[in-house]
Amino acid sequence: MRLRTGTLEQPLPDAVAHDPSSEGPPPLAELPTLDSVGKITRIAQTTGELYLRIGPRAEDPGPRDPESGYRLPGVPACSLLAEPWWLDSTATWMARQLARRAHLVSGDAVAQLITGSVAGRDADGRPLIAPAHPLAWISPSAFVEAEAMYRSWRESLL
Repeated sequence: MRLRTGTLEQPLPDAVAHDPSSEGPPPLAELPTLDSVGKITRIAQTTGELYLRIGPRAEDPGPRDPESGYRLPGVPACSLLAEPWWLDSTATWMARQLARRAHLVSGDAVAQLITGSVAGRDADGRPLIAPAHPLAWISPSAFVEAEAMYRSWRESLL
């Protein structure tokens, strides 16, 4: 799959080349790891609705609401699609979303890009995605870059 930008074509990471409808999602061990906001942004520009999932690295047998213990109809995630009111670049929106959630990535919690349909909302209003189709892991270096980009953008507003 290729991304068309003006008259130039740029190859996309293998994460986007996988067709989830063909044979199901690739095994988690085979997912590429994205190390920059730019790579994540390119995927977002070609994938449509894209979500950030932060959770355990292993396959989750079924997410549960932590307070009630009830089984959730999907995995909690955060939309990475820029809102229509956002007037800045898609990369700045992506950096903002990653920077605001960087503190959640620690210990056993890792970050993953997924696609899928909204099956409901959790108790905090986050969309629950089912079925979740994993596209890629996000490396810690992408979060460091996102925090620097977001900080620079905020300072430019002052």
